[in-house]
Amino acid sequence: MAPELALSRLLLLAAALCWEIGSLSGASSSATICTCDLSPGICDINCCCDSDCTSSDSTNVFSFCLPGSTKAERSVCLYNWLIFRNNTPYTTAHVGSPPTELFCVLTADASLNYFVSPQKVNTTNFLALSQTYNGPSFSSASASVPQFSAFYRAGDPVLTVSASGVLSVLSQPAALGAQRVCSSNNPAKFLQTVSTSCLRLFSNLTDSCETDLSLDASFYYRDITVLRVPADVRNQTATGVPVTSNVTGRPVLQGDQCTNVVSQVVYTVLYNGTQGIANVSADFTLHNVSSTSPFINQTFTVVYKSVSSVAQSSAQSRSGNPGYLVGLPVLSDIGHLSLLRSLVGESCAHSPVQFGMNSLSGCTIRATTQENCSALQDRSYQLLLGGRAPQSLAMFGNATTAQSDGWTPIIHENCGSQGDCSSSCPLPVSLHMQILWAKVGLLSNPQAQVLGARFLYRCQFVKCQDPTVLQTRVSFTDLTRRGPAPRSTPSVTGRAPLGLFSPFQTSASVETSRNPLLGLALGLLGVRWALYAP
Repeated sequence: MAPELALSRLLLLAAALCWEIGSLSGASSSATICTCDLSPGICDINCCCDSDCTSSDSTNVFSFCLPGSTKAERSVCLYNWLIFRNNTPYTTAHVGSPPTELFCVLTADASLNYFVSPQKVNTTNFLALSQTYNGPSFSSASASVPQFSAFYRAGDPVLTVSASGVLSVLSQPAALGAQRVCSSNNPAKFLQTVSTSCLRLFSNLTDSCETDLSLDASFYYRDITVLRVPADVRNQTATGVPVTSNVTGRPVLQGDQCTNVVSQVVYTVLYNGTQGIANVSADFTLHNVSSTSPFINQTFTVVYKSVSSVAQSSAQSRSGNPGYLVGLPVLSDIGHLSLLRSLVGESCAHSPVQFGMNSLSGCTIRATTQENCSALQDRSYQLLLGGRAPQSLAMFGNATTAQSDGWTPIIHENCGSQGDCSSSCPLPVSLHMQILWAKVGLLSNPQAQVLGARFLYRCQFVKCQDPTVLQTRVSFTDLTRRGPAPRSTPSVTGRAPLGLFSPFQTSASVETSRNPLLGLALGLLGVRWALYAP
Protein backbone atom coordinates (compact mmCIF):
# COMPACT_ATOMS: atom_id res chain seq x y z
CA MET A 1 0.00 0.00 0.00
CA ALA A 2 1.25 3.47 -0.89
CA PRO A 3 2.21 5.75 2.05
CA GLU A 4 -0.21 8.38 0.79
CA LEU A 5 -3.14 5.92 0.91
CA ALA A 6 -2.29 4.75 4.45
CA LEU A 7 -2.06 8.31 5.67
CA SER A 8 -5.40 9.21 4.11
CA ARG A 9 -7.12 6.27 5.81
CA LEU A 10 -5.59 7.28 9.15
CA LEU A 11 -6.91 10.79 8.72
CA LEU A 12 -10.39 9.44 7.93
CA LEU A 13 -10.41 7.35 11.12
CA ALA A 14 -9.26 10.29 13.18
CA ALA A 15 -12.00 12.43 11.67
CA ALA A 16 -14.61 9.79 12.45
CA LEU A 17 -13.43 9.61 16.03
CA CYS A 18 -13.50 13.35 16.38
CA TRP A 19 -17.07 13.37 15.03
CA GLU A 20 -18.18 10.75 17.56
CA ILE A 21 -16.55 12.65 20.38
CA GLY A 22 -18.02 15.91 19.21
CA SER A 23 -21.49 14.40 19.08
CA LEU A 24 -21.12 13.47 22.75
CA SER A 25 -20.09 16.93 23.86
CA GLY A 26 -23.65 18.14 23.75
CA ALA A 27 -24.82 15.38 26.16
CA SER A 28 -25.03 16.64 29.69
CA SER A 29 -23.85 14.43 32.51
CA SER A 30 -26.25 13.85 35.37
CA ALA A 31 -25.96 12.41 38.81
CA THR A 32 -26.60 8.72 39.16
CA ILE A 33 -30.17 8.04 40.37
CA CYS A 34 -31.03 4.51 41.48
CA THR A 35 -34.80 4.21 41.22
CA CYS A 36 -35.03 0.83 42.99
CA ASP A 37 -33.04 1.95 46.06
CA LEU A 38 -36.05 2.10 48.41
CA SER A 39 -34.43 1.22 51.76
CA PRO A 40 -31.86 3.76 53.00
CA GLY A 41 -28.87 2.09 54.58
CA ILE A 42 -30.03 -1.41 53.53
CA CYS A 43 -29.14 -3.37 50.42
CA ASP A 44 -32.30 -3.85 48.34
CA ILE A 45 -32.56 -7.31 46.82
CA ASN A 46 -31.88 -7.43 43.04
CA CYS A 47 -31.26 -3.68 42.94
CA CYS A 48 -27.90 -3.74 41.16
CA CYS A 49 -27.39 0.03 41.45
CA ASP A 50 -27.90 0.21 45.23
CA SER A 51 -24.79 1.74 46.78
CA ASP A 52 -25.54 -0.01 50.09
CA CYS A 53 -24.68 -3.36 48.52
CA THR A 54 -21.04 -3.85 49.45
CA SER A 55 -20.10 -5.92 46.42
CA SER A 56 -18.22 -3.97 43.78
CA ASP A 57 -20.23 -5.71 41.07
CA SER A 58 -23.75 -6.47 42.31
CA THR A 59 -24.66 -8.20 39.09
CA ASN A 60 -22.53 -11.15 40.20
CA VAL A 61 -24.43 -11.45 43.52
CA PHE A 62 -28.09 -11.21 42.48
CA SER A 63 -29.90 -13.74 40.30
CA PHE A 64 -31.21 -10.86 38.15
CA CYS A 65 -31.26 -7.07 38.12
CA LEU A 66 -34.42 -5.00 38.43
CA PRO A 67 -35.31 -2.88 35.38
CA GLY A 68 -33.36 0.36 35.39
CA SER A 69 -30.69 -0.83 37.83
CA THR A 70 -28.12 -1.89 35.20
CA LYS A 71 -25.98 0.92 33.88
CA ALA A 72 -26.07 1.30 30.12
CA GLU A 73 -22.73 2.35 28.69
CA ARG A 74 -21.73 3.00 25.11
CA SER A 75 -18.22 3.56 23.94
CA VAL A 76 -16.33 4.44 20.76
CA CYS A 77 -13.27 2.25 20.31
CA LEU A 78 -10.29 2.25 17.91
CA TYR A 79 -7.22 0.10 17.80
CA ASN A 80 -4.69 1.35 20.24
CA TRP A 81 -1.93 1.58 17.64
CA LEU A 82 -3.87 4.34 15.82
CA ILE A 83 -3.90 6.65 18.84
CA PHE A 84 -0.58 8.05 19.94
CA ARG A 85 -1.74 10.55 22.56
CA ASN A 86 -5.05 11.35 24.28
CA ASN A 87 -5.67 15.00 24.98
CA THR A 88 -9.50 14.87 25.13
CA PRO A 89 -11.57 15.68 28.30
CA TYR A 90 -13.60 12.49 27.94
CA THR A 91 -13.22 9.33 29.96
CA THR A 92 -11.17 6.70 28.20
CA ALA A 93 -10.24 3.10 28.90
CA HIS A 94 -8.08 0.38 27.42
CA VAL A 95 -9.98 -2.89 26.94
CA GLY A 96 -9.50 -6.13 25.11
CA SER A 97 -7.06 -9.00 25.34
CA PRO A 98 -4.42 -7.87 25.86
CA PRO A 99 -6.01 -4.90 27.71
CA THR A 100 -4.13 -2.36 25.61
CA GLU A 101 -5.50 -3.64 22.31
CA LEU A 102 -8.42 -1.15 22.08
CA PHE A 103 -8.66 2.51 22.97
CA CYS A 104 -12.24 3.46 23.87
CA VAL A 105 -13.92 6.78 24.57
CA LEU A 106 -16.87 6.39 26.99
CA THR A 107 -20.01 8.45 26.55
CA ALA A 108 -21.60 10.62 29.25
CA ASP A 109 -25.14 10.55 27.89
CA ALA A 110 -27.69 10.90 30.70
CA SER A 111 -30.25 8.79 28.77
CA LEU A 112 -27.89 5.83 29.05
CA ASN A 113 -27.67 6.06 32.84
CA TYR A 114 -29.94 4.47 35.43
CA PHE A 115 -32.45 7.26 35.34
CA VAL A 116 -34.19 8.64 32.23
CA SER A 117 -35.70 12.10 32.53
CA PRO A 118 -39.39 12.04 31.63
CA GLN A 119 -40.45 13.74 28.46
CA LYS A 120 -42.08 17.09 29.04
CA VAL A 121 -45.61 17.57 27.74
CA ASN A 122 -46.69 20.97 26.43
CA THR A 123 -49.22 22.41 24.04
CA THR A 124 -46.93 21.75 21.12
CA ASN A 125 -46.44 17.98 21.48
CA PHE A 126 -49.63 17.07 23.37
CA LEU A 127 -51.64 16.02 20.30
CA ALA A 128 -48.79 13.87 19.00
CA LEU A 129 -48.33 12.14 22.35
CA SER A 130 -52.08 11.65 22.85
CA GLN A 131 -52.38 9.92 19.49
CA THR A 132 -49.62 7.52 20.53
CA TYR A 133 -50.99 6.59 23.94
CA ASN A 134 -54.75 7.12 23.62
CA GLY A 135 -57.23 4.25 23.91
CA PRO A 136 -60.30 3.06 25.87
CA SER A 137 -60.11 3.67 29.61
CA PHE A 138 -62.22 0.67 30.61
CA SER A 139 -62.34 -2.81 29.16
CA SER A 140 -65.67 -4.39 28.41
CA ALA A 141 -67.20 -6.56 31.11
CA SER A 142 -66.62 -10.26 30.74
CA ALA A 143 -69.68 -12.29 29.94
CA SER A 144 -68.20 -15.53 31.29
CA VAL A 145 -69.91 -17.18 34.28
CA PRO A 146 -67.76 -18.75 37.04
CA GLN A 147 -67.51 -22.49 36.62
CA PHE A 148 -68.04 -24.83 39.57
CA SER A 149 -66.76 -28.40 39.42
CA ALA A 150 -69.01 -31.38 39.96
CA PHE A 151 -67.20 -32.38 43.16
CA TYR A 152 -64.59 -31.06 45.57
CA ARG A 153 -60.93 -31.60 44.81
CA ALA A 154 -58.10 -31.50 47.31
CA GLY A 155 -57.22 -27.90 48.05
CA ASP A 156 -60.56 -26.44 46.91
CA PRO A 157 -62.22 -23.96 49.31
CA VAL A 158 -65.29 -25.36 51.07
CA LEU A 159 -68.29 -23.34 49.85
CA THR A 160 -71.01 -22.16 52.22
CA VAL A 161 -74.34 -20.36 51.94
CA SER A 162 -75.64 -18.04 54.65
CA ALA A 163 -79.24 -17.84 55.80
CA SER A 164 -79.75 -14.86 53.47
CA GLY A 165 -78.42 -16.81 50.46
CA VAL A 166 -74.96 -15.19 50.24
CA LEU A 167 -72.32 -17.50 48.75
CA SER A 168 -69.08 -17.63 50.75
CA VAL A 169 -66.44 -20.08 52.00
CA LEU A 170 -65.93 -21.85 55.31
CA SER A 171 -63.50 -19.56 57.12
CA GLN A 172 -60.50 -20.75 59.12
CA PRO A 173 -59.02 -17.58 60.69
CA ALA A 174 -55.25 -17.38 60.55
CA ALA A 175 -52.54 -15.05 61.88
CA LEU A 176 -51.77 -11.94 59.85
CA GLY A 177 -48.76 -9.67 60.25
CA ALA A 178 -46.14 -9.46 62.96
CA GLN A 179 -48.77 -9.13 65.69
CA ARG A 180 -50.48 -12.39 64.59
CA VAL A 181 -53.90 -10.74 64.49
CA CYS A 182 -56.76 -13.02 63.36
CA SER A 183 -57.81 -12.63 59.73
CA SER A 184 -60.99 -14.31 58.52
CA ASN A 185 -59.93 -14.23 54.87
CA ASN A 186 -58.24 -17.62 55.12
CA PRO A 187 -60.57 -20.31 53.67
CA ALA A 188 -60.67 -23.91 54.86
CA LYS A 189 -59.36 -26.10 52.05
CA PHE A 190 -60.85 -29.49 51.27
CA LEU A 191 -58.93 -32.54 52.59
CA GLN A 192 -56.26 -30.35 54.21
CA THR A 193 -56.38 -31.04 57.95
CA VAL A 194 -54.52 -28.10 59.46
CA SER A 195 -54.59 -25.94 62.59
CA THR A 196 -54.15 -22.19 62.79
CA SER A 197 -53.65 -19.92 65.78
CA CYS A 198 -54.06 -16.16 66.08
CA LEU A 199 -54.81 -13.34 68.53
CA ARG A 200 -57.94 -11.28 69.10
CA LEU A 201 -57.00 -7.82 70.33
CA PHE A 202 -59.31 -5.69 72.49
CA SER A 203 -59.14 -2.13 73.68
CA ASN A 204 -61.83 -2.84 76.28
CA LEU A 205 -62.97 -6.44 76.78
CA THR A 206 -65.65 -5.28 79.20
CA ASP A 207 -67.48 -3.59 76.33
CA SER A 208 -66.67 -6.30 73.76
CA CYS A 209 -67.51 -9.35 75.89
CA GLU A 210 -71.18 -9.64 74.90
CA THR A 211 -71.05 -7.76 71.57
CA ASP A 212 -68.00 -9.13 69.74
CA LEU A 213 -69.15 -11.99 67.53
CA SER A 214 -65.69 -13.57 67.37
CA LEU A 215 -66.03 -14.55 71.05
CA ASP A 216 -69.39 -16.28 70.60
CA ALA A 217 -69.49 -19.97 69.67
CA SER A 218 -72.72 -19.56 67.68
CA PHE A 219 -70.93 -17.20 65.28
CA TYR A 220 -68.92 -20.13 63.90
CA TYR A 221 -71.79 -22.49 63.07
CA ARG A 222 -75.25 -20.89 63.36
CA ASP A 223 -76.97 -20.10 60.03
CA ILE A 224 -74.02 -21.58 58.09
CA THR A 225 -74.79 -24.24 55.47
CA VAL A 226 -72.01 -26.05 53.61
CA LEU A 227 -72.59 -26.99 49.98
CA ARG A 228 -72.48 -30.73 49.46
CA VAL A 229 -70.60 -30.28 46.15
CA PRO A 230 -69.58 -27.05 44.37
CA ALA A 231 -72.06 -27.74 41.54
CA ASP A 232 -74.93 -27.19 44.00
CA VAL A 233 -74.44 -23.46 43.44
CA ARG A 234 -76.46 -23.80 40.23
CA ASN A 235 -78.91 -26.35 41.62
CA GLN A 236 -81.78 -24.56 43.27
CA THR A 237 -83.26 -27.77 44.70
CA ALA A 238 -80.01 -29.01 46.24
CA THR A 239 -79.97 -29.53 49.98
CA GLY A 240 -76.99 -28.14 51.88
CA VAL A 241 -75.30 -29.52 54.98
CA PRO A 242 -75.86 -27.31 58.05
CA VAL A 243 -73.01 -26.92 60.53
CA THR A 244 -74.16 -28.36 63.87
CA SER A 245 -72.93 -28.13 67.44
CA ASN A 246 -74.20 -28.96 70.92
CA VAL A 247 -72.56 -25.90 72.51
CA THR A 248 -75.11 -23.21 73.28
CA GLY A 249 -73.36 -21.01 75.86
CA ARG A 250 -72.84 -17.36 74.99
CA PRO A 251 -70.28 -14.90 76.39
CA VAL A 252 -71.54 -13.25 79.57
CA LEU A 253 -69.85 -10.53 81.61
CA GLN A 254 -69.83 -11.62 85.24
CA GLY A 255 -67.96 -9.23 87.51
CA ASP A 256 -64.41 -8.91 86.27
CA GLN A 257 -64.60 -11.98 84.00
CA CYS A 258 -65.96 -12.66 80.54
CA THR A 259 -67.28 -16.24 80.59
CA ASN A 260 -67.85 -18.70 77.73
CA VAL A 261 -65.19 -17.14 75.49
CA VAL A 262 -64.22 -19.26 72.47
CA SER A 263 -60.58 -20.35 72.68
CA GLN A 264 -60.68 -23.30 70.27
CA VAL A 265 -62.87 -24.27 67.32
CA VAL A 266 -62.69 -27.74 65.75
CA TYR A 267 -64.63 -28.44 62.56
CA THR A 268 -65.10 -32.13 61.71
CA VAL A 269 -66.06 -32.64 58.06
CA LEU A 270 -67.34 -36.04 56.92
CA TYR A 271 -67.13 -36.60 53.17
CA ASN A 272 -68.31 -39.41 50.94
CA GLY A 273 -65.94 -39.51 47.98
CA THR A 274 -67.09 -37.57 44.94
CA GLN A 275 -70.62 -37.46 46.38
CA GLY A 276 -69.45 -34.57 48.51
CA ILE A 277 -69.70 -33.49 52.13
CA ALA A 278 -72.11 -35.48 54.28
CA ASN A 279 -71.85 -33.82 57.69
CA VAL A 280 -70.10 -30.90 59.39
CA SER A 281 -69.94 -30.49 63.16
CA ALA A 282 -68.31 -27.81 65.29
CA ASP A 283 -66.75 -28.46 68.67
CA PHE A 284 -65.57 -25.72 71.02
CA THR A 285 -63.40 -25.11 74.02
CA LEU A 286 -64.63 -22.20 76.12
CA HIS A 287 -62.69 -20.31 78.77
CA ASN A 288 -63.31 -17.57 81.27
CA VAL A 289 -61.13 -14.53 80.52
CA SER A 290 -60.36 -11.57 82.74
CA SER A 291 -61.98 -8.36 81.52
CA THR A 292 -58.63 -6.60 81.78
CA SER A 293 -56.95 -8.93 79.30
CA PRO A 294 -55.86 -7.06 76.15
CA PHE A 295 -56.07 -10.12 73.91
CA ILE A 296 -57.04 -13.80 73.74
CA ASN A 297 -55.49 -16.60 71.73
CA GLN A 298 -57.78 -18.68 69.50
CA THR A 299 -57.05 -21.93 67.68
CA PHE A 300 -58.97 -23.17 64.63
CA THR A 301 -58.74 -26.74 63.34
CA VAL A 302 -60.47 -28.44 60.41
CA VAL A 303 -60.46 -32.25 60.40
CA TYR A 304 -61.61 -34.32 57.40
CA LYS A 305 -62.84 -37.89 57.76
CA SER A 306 -64.36 -40.18 55.16
CA VAL A 307 -67.75 -41.71 55.91
CA SER A 308 -66.47 -45.22 55.22
CA SER A 309 -63.54 -44.89 57.62
CA VAL A 310 -65.78 -43.57 60.40
CA ALA A 311 -68.29 -46.40 59.93
CA GLN A 312 -65.52 -48.99 59.87
CA SER A 313 -63.74 -47.59 62.92
CA SER A 314 -66.97 -47.40 64.93
CA ALA A 315 -67.81 -51.01 64.09
CA GLN A 316 -64.34 -52.41 64.71
CA SER A 317 -62.88 -50.01 67.28
CA ARG A 318 -60.98 -51.71 70.06
CA SER A 319 -59.47 -50.46 73.25
CA GLY A 320 -57.00 -53.34 73.46
CA ASN A 321 -56.62 -56.88 72.20
CA PRO A 322 -57.62 -58.46 74.44
CA GLY A 323 -56.88 -56.37 77.55
CA TYR A 324 -57.54 -52.63 77.83
CA LEU A 325 -54.76 -50.20 77.02
CA VAL A 326 -54.25 -47.08 79.13
CA GLY A 327 -55.69 -43.97 77.49
CA LEU A 328 -58.18 -45.74 75.20
CA PRO A 329 -61.97 -45.43 75.70
CA VAL A 330 -63.88 -47.67 78.07
CA LEU A 331 -66.45 -49.68 76.08
CA SER A 332 -70.08 -49.87 77.18
CA ASP A 333 -73.23 -51.38 75.71
CA ILE A 334 -74.18 -47.98 74.21
CA GLY A 335 -70.72 -47.03 72.93
CA HIS A 336 -68.08 -45.23 74.97
CA LEU A 337 -68.44 -43.97 78.51
CA SER A 338 -68.71 -40.18 78.48
CA LEU A 339 -67.19 -37.64 80.82
CA LEU A 340 -68.28 -34.01 81.20
CA ARG A 341 -65.68 -31.67 79.81
CA SER A 342 -63.92 -29.09 81.93
CA LEU A 343 -65.92 -26.25 83.45
CA VAL A 344 -66.94 -23.97 80.57
CA GLY A 345 -69.52 -21.66 82.09
CA GLU A 346 -73.08 -22.62 81.20
CA SER A 347 -72.20 -24.91 78.31
CA CYS A 348 -71.69 -28.67 78.67
CA ALA A 349 -69.71 -30.95 76.38
CA HIS A 350 -68.47 -34.52 76.68
CA SER A 351 -65.35 -36.55 76.03
CA PRO A 352 -64.77 -40.31 76.28
CA VAL A 353 -63.61 -41.87 79.55
CA GLN A 354 -60.04 -43.07 79.10
CA PHE A 355 -59.06 -46.36 80.70
CA GLY A 356 -56.70 -46.09 83.66
CA MET A 357 -56.89 -42.27 83.88
CA ASN A 358 -58.68 -40.76 86.87
CA SER A 359 -60.57 -37.58 85.94
CA LEU A 360 -62.78 -34.89 87.43
CA SER A 361 -64.65 -32.24 85.41
CA GLY A 362 -67.99 -30.48 85.22
CA CYS A 363 -70.22 -27.73 83.87
CA THR A 364 -73.10 -25.49 84.95
CA ILE A 365 -76.80 -25.87 84.12
CA ARG A 366 -79.89 -23.82 84.81
CA ALA A 367 -83.55 -24.79 84.41
CA THR A 368 -85.57 -23.15 81.66
CA THR A 369 -88.99 -21.66 82.23
CA GLN A 370 -90.67 -24.70 80.61
CA GLU A 371 -88.90 -27.31 82.73
CA ASN A 372 -90.33 -28.83 85.88
CA CYS A 373 -88.43 -30.81 88.48
CA SER A 374 -88.80 -34.12 86.63
CA ALA A 375 -87.58 -32.69 83.33
CA LEU A 376 -84.63 -31.03 85.03
CA GLN A 377 -83.72 -34.32 86.72
CA ASP A 378 -83.82 -36.17 83.40
CA ARG A 379 -81.64 -33.56 81.74
CA SER A 380 -79.15 -33.72 84.61
CA TYR A 381 -78.90 -37.50 84.33
CA GLN A 382 -78.37 -37.24 80.57
CA LEU A 383 -75.64 -34.65 80.96
CA LEU A 384 -73.85 -36.64 83.65
CA LEU A 385 -74.00 -39.82 81.55
CA GLY A 386 -73.54 -38.22 78.13
CA GLY A 387 -76.87 -39.58 76.89
CA ARG A 388 -78.56 -42.86 77.79
CA ALA A 389 -77.47 -44.69 80.91
CA PRO A 390 -75.16 -47.63 80.11
CA GLN A 391 -76.05 -50.93 81.73
CA SER A 392 -72.82 -52.91 81.26
CA LEU A 393 -69.13 -52.52 80.51
CA ALA A 394 -66.91 -54.64 78.29
CA MET A 395 -64.56 -56.72 80.40
CA PHE A 396 -61.86 -56.70 77.72
CA GLY A 397 -60.93 -54.10 75.13
CA ASN A 398 -61.86 -56.35 72.19
CA ALA A 399 -65.27 -57.49 73.43
CA THR A 400 -68.18 -57.58 70.99
CA THR A 401 -71.92 -57.46 71.58
CA ALA A 402 -72.18 -61.11 70.51
CA GLN A 403 -70.13 -62.20 73.53
CA SER A 404 -72.70 -62.23 76.32
CA ASP A 405 -70.18 -63.47 78.88
CA GLY A 406 -67.73 -60.68 78.06
CA TRP A 407 -69.75 -57.93 79.78
CA THR A 408 -70.13 -56.98 83.42
CA PRO A 409 -73.23 -55.13 84.74
CA ILE A 410 -73.08 -51.60 86.15
CA ILE A 411 -74.63 -50.91 89.56
CA HIS A 412 -76.61 -47.63 89.54
CA GLU A 413 -77.65 -45.70 92.63
CA ASN A 414 -80.03 -42.94 91.57
CA CYS A 415 -81.58 -40.07 93.49
CA GLY A 416 -84.71 -40.40 95.59
CA SER A 417 -88.19 -38.97 95.22
CA GLN A 418 -89.02 -35.84 93.26
CA GLY A 419 -89.96 -32.50 94.73
CA ASP A 420 -91.62 -29.27 93.70
CA CYS A 421 -89.50 -27.12 91.37
CA SER A 422 -91.04 -23.96 92.78
CA SER A 423 -89.21 -24.52 96.07
CA SER A 424 -86.48 -27.14 95.64
CA CYS A 425 -85.77 -30.22 93.59
CA PRO A 426 -83.60 -33.28 94.38
CA LEU A 427 -81.09 -33.00 91.58
CA PRO A 428 -78.17 -35.32 90.77
CA VAL A 429 -75.21 -32.95 90.92
CA SER A 430 -72.36 -35.45 90.92
CA LEU A 431 -71.62 -38.84 89.36
CA HIS A 432 -68.76 -41.00 90.55
CA MET A 433 -67.87 -43.83 88.17
CA GLN A 434 -65.99 -46.47 90.16
CA ILE A 435 -64.38 -48.98 87.83
CA LEU A 436 -62.64 -52.06 89.27
CA TRP A 437 -60.04 -53.83 87.16
CA ALA A 438 -57.17 -56.26 87.46
CA LYS A 439 -54.32 -57.71 85.45
CA VAL A 440 -54.94 -61.32 84.40
CA GLY A 441 -52.99 -63.88 82.42
CA LEU A 442 -49.28 -64.53 82.25
CA LEU A 443 -46.90 -62.51 84.36
CA SER A 444 -44.81 -61.88 81.26
CA ASN A 445 -47.77 -60.40 79.33
CA PRO A 446 -50.60 -59.36 81.69
CA GLN A 447 -53.91 -58.12 80.25
CA ALA A 448 -56.13 -55.48 81.89
CA GLN A 449 -59.66 -56.71 82.58
CA VAL A 450 -62.63 -54.74 83.96
CA LEU A 451 -64.15 -56.66 86.88
CA GLY A 452 -67.11 -54.43 87.74
CA ALA A 453 -68.41 -50.85 87.94
CA ARG A 454 -70.65 -48.79 90.17
CA PHE A 455 -72.20 -45.41 89.37
CA LEU A 456 -72.78 -43.35 92.53
CA TYR A 457 -74.94 -40.22 92.29
CA ARG A 458 -74.75 -37.47 94.85
CA CYS A 459 -78.01 -35.57 95.05
CA GLN A 460 -78.97 -32.35 96.74
CA PHE A 461 -81.99 -30.06 96.84
CA VAL A 462 -81.52 -27.00 94.63
CA LYS A 463 -83.72 -24.24 93.30
CA CYS A 464 -84.42 -24.86 89.65
CA GLN A 465 -83.71 -21.33 88.48
CA ASP A 466 -80.36 -21.14 90.24
CA PRO A 467 -77.21 -22.18 88.35
CA THR A 468 -76.10 -25.65 89.43
CA VAL A 469 -72.68 -27.17 88.89
CA LEU A 470 -72.64 -30.77 87.63
CA GLN A 471 -69.53 -32.88 88.10
CA THR A 472 -68.44 -36.29 86.86
CA ARG A 473 -65.61 -38.24 88.43
CA VAL A 474 -63.95 -41.41 87.22
CA SER A 475 -61.67 -43.55 89.36
CA PHE A 476 -59.95 -46.82 88.47
CA THR A 477 -59.06 -49.28 91.24
CA ASP A 478 -56.49 -52.00 90.58
CA LEU A 479 -57.45 -55.27 92.33
CA THR A 480 -54.56 -57.31 91.01
CA ARG A 481 -53.25 -59.76 93.64
CA ARG A 482 -50.07 -61.73 93.22
CA GLY A 483 -50.16 -65.42 94.14
CA PRO A 484 -47.63 -67.19 96.44
CA ALA A 485 -44.14 -67.92 95.17
CA PRO A 486 -43.90 -71.30 93.37
CA ARG A 487 -42.78 -74.27 95.50
CA SER A 488 -39.47 -76.03 94.83
CA THR A 489 -38.69 -79.77 95.56
CA PRO A 490 -36.15 -80.22 97.05
CA SER A 491 -36.07 -76.88 98.78
CA VAL A 492 -33.40 -74.52 97.61
CA THR A 493 -31.60 -72.28 100.08
CA GLY A 494 -29.74 -69.14 99.27
CA ARG A 495 -26.73 -69.94 101.49
CA ALA A 496 -23.41 -69.89 99.70
CA PRO A 497 -21.07 -72.98 99.93
CA LEU A 498 -18.63 -72.97 102.82
CA GLY A 499 -15.79 -74.50 100.82
CA LEU A 500 -14.82 -77.10 98.27
CA PHE A 501 -16.11 -80.01 100.41
CA SER A 502 -19.09 -78.13 101.84
CA PRO A 503 -21.75 -80.82 101.12
CA PHE A 504 -19.70 -83.50 102.80
CA GLN A 505 -18.65 -81.23 105.64
CA THR A 506 -22.27 -80.41 106.34
CA SER A 507 -23.22 -84.08 106.54
CA ALA A 508 -20.20 -84.88 108.72
CA SER A 509 -21.00 -82.12 111.18
CA VAL A 510 -24.49 -83.57 111.65
CA GLU A 511 -23.18 -87.09 112.34
CA THR A 512 -20.41 -85.99 114.71
CA SER A 513 -22.89 -84.05 116.77
CA ARG A 514 -24.75 -87.31 117.33
CA ASN A 515 -21.68 -89.57 117.98
CA PRO A 516 -18.58 -88.08 119.77
CA LEU A 517 -16.48 -91.18 119.04
CA LEU A 518 -17.14 -90.77 115.34
CA GLY A 519 -15.95 -87.23 115.62
CA LEU A 520 -12.66 -88.35 117.18
CA ALA A 521 -12.15 -90.91 114.37
CA LEU A 522 -12.85 -88.30 111.76
CA GLY A 523 -10.30 -86.03 113.29
CA LEU A 524 -7.69 -88.73 112.87
CA LEU A 525 -8.70 -89.41 109.25
CA GLY A 526 -8.88 -85.70 108.36
CA VAL A 527 -9.33 -84.80 104.76
CA ARG A 528 -9.15 -88.37 103.66
CA TRP A 529 -12.63 -89.07 105.11
CA ALA A 530 -14.06 -85.99 103.56
CA LEU A 531 -13.10 -87.19 100.12
CA TYR A 532 -14.69 -90.64 100.50
CA ALA A 533 -17.56 -90.02 102.82
CA PRO A 534 -20.92 -91.09 101.36
